[in-house]
Amino acid sequence: MAEGGPDQVSIPKDSNQSDSHLLECPICLEQLHQPRCLPCHHSLCQECLSTYITSEVSVKRNAATTFTCPVCRTLTHPIDKTEDNGKWAEQFPVDKVVIELIKTKSGSTERHYCTYCEKTKEKKVLAQFWCKTTQCLFCESCKLNHHDIIHTNCDGIDIRTSAGKLLPRTETLTKNCDKHNEKIDYFCFDHKVFGCSKCIIVGHRKCNDVATTEDYCSTLDRNSTLKETTTYLQEATDSLESAVKSLQQYLQSISDDKESALQSIDDMEKRFIQRMKEMKKEITDDLIAKYKVESDNLKVTSQKCERLKFAMKNTIQSTATARQRNDHMGTILLYQRGQTELDAWKDFVKDMKMTSSTVSLKHEAEFDGTRLNFGKIVVRKQQKQFTDVPDLTKPLSECELKEVRKVNIKMKSDWSDCYARGVIITPDGSIVVGDDNNQKLKLINTDGDVVDELKVDGRTWDLCLVDNTTVAAAIGNGVHVVTVTSSKLTLSNVINIGKTCHGITYRNGEFIVSSNTGVYRVTKDGKTQMLHRGTNTIPTLTQDHRTGTLFIPYYYNNPGSTAIGSLSTDNLHKDVMKVGVVSDAFGVDVDGEGNVYVCGCESNKVVQMSGDGTNVRELLTAASGISNPLAISVYGDKLVVTFMSDCNSISLFQFI
Repeated sequence: MAEGGPDQVSIPKDSNQSDSHLLECPICLEQLHQPRCLPCHHSLCQECLSTYITSEVSVKRNAATTFTCPVCRTLTHPIDKTEDNGKWAEQFPVDKVVIELIKTKSGSTERHYCTYCEKTKEKKVLAQFWCKTTQCLFCESCKLNHHDIIHTNCDGIDIRTSAGKLLPRTETLTKNCDKHNEKIDYFCFDHKVFGCSKCIIVGHRKCNDVATTEDYCSTLDRNSTLKETTTYLQEATDSLESAVKSLQQYLQSISDDKESALQSIDDMEKRFIQRMKEMKKEITDDLIAKYKVESDNLKVTSQKCERLKFAMKNTIQSTATARQRNDHMGTILLYQRGQTELDAWKDFVKDMKMTSSTVSLKHEAEFDGTRLNFGKIVVRKQQKQFTDVPDLTKPLSECELKEVRKVNIKMKSDWSDCYARGVIITPDGSIVVGDDNNQKLKLINTDGDVVDELKVDGRTWDLCLVDNTTVAAAIGNGVHVVTVTSSKLTLSNVINIGKTCHGITYRNGEFIVSSNTGVYRVTKDGKTQMLHRGTNTIPTLTQDHRTGTLFIPYYYNNPGSTAIGSLSTDNLHKDVMKVGVVSDAFGVDVDGEGNVYVCGCESNKVVQMSGDGTNVRELLTAASGISNPLAISVYGDKLVVTFMSDCNSISLFQFI
């Protein structure tokens, strides 16, 4: 091992291999060319970054003024938004550290000059020797005439030999200030910037928190912050690896479903070949289109996993290299980049737990001897529970509730005040609310504007989510199935059951509804099968998607009576909550963690409780300014409530 100055470290034989991860572009996966560094500390080729920005902005239309980092999805602002987006990449700083590492990897070395000649003669003469004692470089003349006369026992190194090659190689990693050409060894916490000693004296003398880079790194070591971050990064990498495998398995599963469905279609084609060619093409196209949608969604999610995993691995390996080289600035940059990646991972896990579903594609044949057709392609989705992916966010049972906005749902076309007995939040954040008095379903976008309304024939009660783009409503004597886009409600099917429908939920591909005091399973043709008979009116229904357990509110205020009951998949009923904490229970919903939310209309409360009713806490009360809460829906960290008293508005809340 060669020796050099005090900032030198030994370079392992495989350092080029370790550095190669840091020097690869996450888009083209080749060695970085003209690297540009984003504010989140991820570097990309200038050309790759420019192409990516242009592509993303074109999707958002040309009016977009931001883009997301392709690695960690951090929202990024260009320095000059008015400039053409094709030139945004040029606005970000060149990553000089990466350029120096590339030079080192390729074998190029930097010229070093005699320290004595530079200071006394103000000229640059190539250095040939390094003195460990004086920490200076000397040309041959200065070594003989100045150094050797005084320092006779110094341990000097001839940097022209192989033993001295380490010095020029590692010296290139030292970063000097562009303004003062002095070593950068300070960090200002107030402004989040590095600087030399002159920078700190001139521009940061009034700052409260300034430290040397060495002290910063020592603090990270002393508090185990860097070690903890590395540990979390490793855990996140492992969990993402597991998620990638799981997603690939689901991708293969729906691919197998596709092949099975195609085979079923081909079997029917043999029976009806002459009369069914056109119908076969239609249903085959439908299958391929649905497969492509679900396949593309899974591929995109898998690619996000891979990209973030790749970035995290790079950060872990690069951090180890920087620490080994005693590179304080590099360590701090990598620590900050690791924090950004951890935040991106937390958001990714949260999004996956909110929106990810297990998907199956099935071909359902419909041949009854009188009609010839190929049946239909059915996409079934059920919320997936990622139990193998750790979550560093607080559980909802420990979060506080904050009101985001009130939304006015009364429209100019309404002939009466509204009465919202049903509401649902969709996965994309839109809200569908049922207005009983005006016999409408109304769509509210994420900005809080009513963007569409669908006229219905009958009284509107409870709503439920069928899949990410489909909502079902209990209206009149039947179930109305509605397709939901960002700006449109479209009625797709009506199932008449011959009973007044109140509560509704969707479980295992079929609807469960309540009518007065009964709970029924509903078949496709509208036939009903009773599952449970209660003692009081059941206005709404919901279920725990993890277990299939139904939760049943009873609109009654007699103390000691059942307020909330549960019904297992084998139809065993249990009392979960008695009238007391809440009375006249109306709206009910369950979040992804199994917490149950109940609106007590008469008691003026919204409560959150565990599935067995043992832990109950009040989220909203009359002291919170609410009165007669009616319907409720929760999705992810968002919660929406309607009110009997304030009938023309609904309130959106967020857990924090």
